[in-house]
Amino acid sequence: MVWPPEAFPGQIEAILEVSMLCFSNFRSLVSDTSSENPRNFSRQEGLAFLIVIIALSIFALLGLYFGLGATTQIRISDNYESRIQADMAARAGLNHARELMRGLEHNDLLRGADGVATSIYPPSTDISGQYAFRNWVSWSTARSLNVVNPASAVSGLPDDGLFNTGKIGTTPGTILIPGIGIALTAPDPYGAGTITTARYFVKVTDNDDGDGDPFTDSDGIVIVRSTGVAQTVRETSGGTVRANSVVVYEARFRESRTFDLDAPVILQGDTVAPAKPNMFNGNSFTIDGGANAYGIGTIDTAAGNTNDPTAQVVGALDTNQYNNVVGSGATVPAVGDVTPTSGDQLQLLDPNYLWNFAYNVMPSSSDAVYQGNQTWAGGNAPYLGTYPPTDASHRPRVTYVNGDLNLSGNISGAGVLFVTGELKGNGNLDWVGLILVVGKGYANLAGMKVGLTGGLYVVNLQAGNPPTFGTAQFTIGGRST
Repeated sequence: MVWPPEAFPGQIEAILEVSMLCFSNFRSLVSDTSSENPRNFSRQEGLAFLIVIIALSIFALLGLYFGLGATTQIRISDNYESRIQADMAARAGLNHARELMRGLEHNDLLRGADGVATSIYPPSTDISGQYAFRNWVSWSTARSLNVVNPASAVSGLPDDGLFNTGKIGTTPGTILIPGIGIALTAPDPYGAGTITTARYFVKVTDNDDGDGDPFTDSDGIVIVRSTGVAQTVRETSGGTVRANSVVVYEARFRESRTFDLDAPVILQGDTVAPAKPNMFNGNSFTIDGGANAYGIGTIDTAAGNTNDPTAQVVGALDTNQYNNVVGSGATVPAVGDVTPTSGDQLQLLDPNYLWNFAYNVMPSSSDAVYQGNQTWAGGNAPYLGTYPPTDASHRPRVTYVNGDLNLSGNISGAGVLFVTGELKGNGNLDWVGLILVVGKGYANLAGMKVGLTGGLYVVNLQAGNPPTFGTAQFTIGGRST
């Protein structure tokens, strides 16, 4: 539709007036930056400066945020790595303890190398079950410990619970895991040598076995606690602050007391007999039971009949040999019945158990296994272990011989010697530990000078289904002790 402007003269003029007014208002909103109006120019500069300040503040905050984020990520990574190092250190300590438990007396570990319980926790104090008592160092000390040099933090602590070889006479035992722990090292990534990354501490404590004495083991169970400590990124705020990673592992070690013999020589069977015409030759041998009541103990496998193995052993001694068999009791000679009535030792009365132990358990758990008859002479004998009581280099071994063992020359060893056949020979045998003659049950030591610190166990097993006990045979002479 077309309409002529002449038809609406008033409306056109009104529209033009409004348009001019709007244009005039728009121009008034634009700043006048001419030299004739400097005040408006200064106002614009101030606004720009404010915008720049705000932008810089935002960028600074973003930089701080990203910086804190990066630092946090570094600390998270470091804490994770430190946690893993502490965990591995604690595991290493527990594995170390497991290897050292062989051949160590629980009471020696509980009382420390000096053999004396600390006066801080006297005997009869019921502290075995306390969590803090089982820690070598307190939790706060472990968290702030100088992993590289912890000596000052642990100085003055008693040696109770430290792994050691045990006190011999007046000679303190050798500490195997020291109070300052064992350091774990790694190659230095920034130079030659190594750096200490973590450290573990190990302490042995008694379980709550009901005797009220935390330094005497009454049930063959002790608690081994390993604490792994690894350092993290250090912060300084008015001084060095450490927040180490700390990991604790704990295990209970149970000592099998099946062969915890109550005399240095145990002869088991319904009857015992000499391996040669005489059970005791000469008057130079000595069998000393020490703290045990008897030097020779017998285990009667058929207590219901009239055979008395104790009487058989005493009858084999000449009266002038009585004082060669001694013990802590008043019996002379120190020969007596030690047939078990309770505990792990009851298994000694089960021929099935002994047969399985001799022919299945021992071959699979020994350090060295020899099948068939063996003849070992002096320097040609295999390595049989060592156990110097005042030297940390002790390495007892479990040696198994499935057959007869004939010894000659000078032979020494430590640990467990297990023989299923006959044990015999001549020369000198020095042994620290146990000699178990289980099978033929024949031990002829008449031609040897035997120095045995530990025990000798002799039992005869007759093959069958089930196996049965036979007659144990034993002879000793010379200057054996």
